[in-house]
Amino acid sequence: MTDKVLLVNDDARVLDFFQRDLKSEFTIVTALGIEQGIEELTNHGPHAVVVADITMQGMDGLTFLGRATEVFFPIACILLIGQEHLETAIKAVNDGRIFRFLIRPFKSHVLSMALNAGIQQYKMNINIEDEDPNKPRPLRKILVVDDDPNVRSIISSTLKGYAEYGVLTSENGKVAAKILDIMKIDMLITDLEMPEMNGFELLSYLKDNYPKIPVIVMAWSISNGVEERIRKLYGPARYMEKPLDTKVLTEMVYDELNRGGGQIHGISTSAFLQLVEVEEKTCTLTVKSNHRTGQMYFLKGGLIDAETDDLQGEKAAYQIISWENSLIEIEDTCRKEKKEINKPLMMILMEANKLKDEAGSNREDIRDSHYQDGDSFALQS
Repeated sequence: MTDKVLLVNDDARVLDFFQRDLKSEFTIVTALGIEQGIEELTNHGPHAVVVADITMQGMDGLTFLGRATEVFFPIACILLIGQEHLETAIKAVNDGRIFRFLIRPFKSHVLSMALNAGIQQYKMNINIEDEDPNKPRPLRKILVVDDDPNVRSIISSTLKGYAEYGVLTSENGKVAAKILDIMKIDMLITDLEMPEMNGFELLSYLKDNYPKIPVIVMAWSISNGVEERIRKLYGPARYMEKPLDTKVLTEMVYDELNRGGGQIHGISTSAFLQLVEVEEKTCTLTVKSNHRTGQMYFLKGGLIDAETDDLQGEKAAYQIISWENSLIEIEDTCRKEKKEINKPLMMILMEANKLKDEAGSNREDIRDSHYQDGDSFALQS
């Protein structure tokens, strides 16, 4: 039982009763009150289902679950209510703030059925089940990070108007990092000045863990110094100054998520690299062959860097070019800016082929030596 169920209530007796009743069937975690619930969600996830009572101190259960759905999606949220809250709960389901509600009092098997349904919904949300090619294309998930709730609301409302986008929000980089760790995010839109973990720290975390996620950076003022600092921390990014122009922001999001790209196979890596040079393309190539993966970075047709395993620069380029039966993935943006390779592409290709031939010749020598030794042994015997 790996799918955790979080029960949040400010009555310890209720939590003890539920835990005793459900622990044989589910992995149960309890939180006494909203504050503990937030701490558990933030620091000890992921959770498949969270259950909360609508009447709790500090923040009502519906507000808590609505926020959990928004920030910690794909979690499934179940609200426990009295009869007097029925209309509110129905609206919350219709608005997508909660997955389901139960009216008190209820039998234990009713809660058990609801939890099983919630776990199945959670699994559907994160696409654990096998992909069906006839299913609609999954949402492109956009994570918006800003400590200003008005900014989060404006961006979320704007982008949710497009059926292909799913929007999650976070008030700081610390919570955003947690979301990035538990689900696939297609784009990050972040402010720079935030508590807990600011935008610069978040970009550094992104670079170390999710370097291919496109980024839009927001700030009231973006100087050349800020841009340079971001380039060093993360690499290329898009920038937008506040107050936000939602039309421009929407165009930026569309451009970043719909950049041209694709896969190439059936052509040698050397031949394809020459095409990139002739067409003066700016791109990042991911080359895959026999469980090996490498990246090559082109700026206006020039190879500026390469990396694979523990190799970087020219040595990595030689290695990648020597691979056979490669699959090449194309991303129409260069994820590096610093030039680490200074030789012309043709010299790199010639040197790579020379090294490949030498390696092949050495293998032939070893094989011939092996056969000769074997023949000699046979004659002697």
